[in-house]
Amino acid sequence: MTFSAWNSAVEAVYMAASAPSRWPSTLYQIAQLLDADGGILLYRHDSGTMSVIVSPNLIEMAKDYAANWQHLDVRAERGFQAFSVGHRDVVTDRQYFSDEEISTLPIYQEFLIPYGFLWSLSASVSPTSSVSVMLTLLRAKHKSAYTEEDENQMLAISRHVERSLSLSVRLMDAEAERLGLSEALDRVSCGVFILDAERRVLLANRTADQLLGEGLAVLGGQFTVTDRVARRTFQQRLDAILSNNNASSIEPLALESLVVPNGDRGLILQILPIQSSIEAPVLVSARAVVLAVDQEPGRSFDPALVRDVFKLTLGEARLAALVGAGTPPCEAAAKLGIADATARTVLKRVFDKMGVSRQSEMAVLMGKLFMLRHP
Repeated sequence: MTFSAWNSAVEAVYMAASAPSRWPSTLYQIAQLLDADGGILLYRHDSGTMSVIVSPNLIEMAKDYAANWQHLDVRAERGFQAFSVGHRDVVTDRQYFSDEEISTLPIYQEFLIPYGFLWSLSASVSPTSSVSVMLTLLRAKHKSAYTEEDENQMLAISRHVERSLSLSVRLMDAEAERLGLSEALDRVSCGVFILDAERRVLLANRTADQLLGEGLAVLGGQFTVTDRVARRTFQQRLDAILSNNNASSIEPLALESLVVPNGDRGLILQILPIQSSIEAPVLVSARAVVLAVDQEPGRSFDPALVRDVFKLTLGEARLAALVGAGTPPCEAAAKLGIADATARTVLKRVFDKMGVSRQSEMAVLMGKLFMLRHP
């Protein structure tokens, strides 16, 4: 992998943020980066509905999969389960399938291998609190298996994919391709502020307009955070993005979510770089997008933020987000599709990492993280 190829792939990822139709070609570019031969985005909503995006060379294979193999694919279900209990956010199928299973299961022998593939490498990402995504790269059967270095590179690129999808998934759910960007943004449930290099708001959706006033403001024509302490951190992260023309060179911390005060609860802000887009002329001078999620009562905690703050895996963070919000562990296990005993094992690991010993203590930490104030 060359530095130039890495930069090009990361830029393509952020180009797809506001133009979801770019994801198929972006997936192929990511695949080429890791000497793979095709890419797949499989995303699942909390409602149970699943959708898939594939690189252009996998379109016919995807049609066959949807018609004949989706209900037989133990790989996808076992993959999501592996991420729910795993110690890492990147896995290969050899880590949750035995050689005997690979040599006998129809999904391998009658589907993947006839299409010329054998090796797969998957990463789990969480673009929103209600959507789970598995990014998978397929490698031809005549090539060697994925290495630990490949896994590390996959983890790095998957974090950029996660941030870009935080906007893309919302636009796809809002039917942006049919409605156009502005109208689609107004159907997005979180606040979306599109900024230029001077922090001026080029475009904001209705939800964003409603969030201005207490935690967020436009002062002197520039978008900012009202809390003095939080404003300093926000401006440092925004400056790191606005001052860097190369998305792959931005410090990872600048791309992590930030919680800022907003009355009796926090606002979760995520800043991502945006590249000029022919599909949306308003974005020609855009440099950054700020997504603002109101942590209102009943809204799920953001697993990606929990992961980053407490240094958990995403699977651990998903369980922690549910249990920390008051969901009994047995209900959280059922929602994640794992056994009660497995959930207890993962929860013990989470308690150790967070430095707590019971659910009530975890709830206190979550309340502080999301700035929840109870009467």
